[in-house]
Amino acid sequence: MAGGVGGRVVVGRHVYGNLYGCDARVLGDEAALITIVKEAVRVANAMLLSIGSYRFGPNGGLTVFAVVAESHISIHTWPEHGFATVDVYTCGDHTDPKAAFDFIVEKLSPKKIEVFYGDRSMYSE
Repeated sequence: MAGGVGGRVVVGRHVYGNLYGCDARVLGDEAALITIVKEAVRVANAMLLSIGSYRFGPNGGLTVFAVVAESHISIHTWPEHGFATVDVYTCGDHTDPKAAFDFIVEKLSPKKIEVFYGDRSMYSE
């Protein structure tokens, strides 16, 4: 229950969104996106466990994801449409998923953004 009766027992914050009008060259640059995600992990104050990527065909989009001790950060791209989705979910008071999301947005320079927030915490009764 958001804003529950008691305090938060488990802190979970989810920031995700859609980015329109991004530079197709950046969205198709696997090395650049990996660097952006690694830096976003640092900005979030999370601990990187692993990072991976997958390209959908020779000229297709990319998925770049970081598994962090606190959860995950991912970017999914469609360069042909200048479109990307970004997902940052972290647990713990020490992390800042919004800062990581904002960092990624800054690097992808979209013309339009839709951002969503989810409280995935557990509250005491």
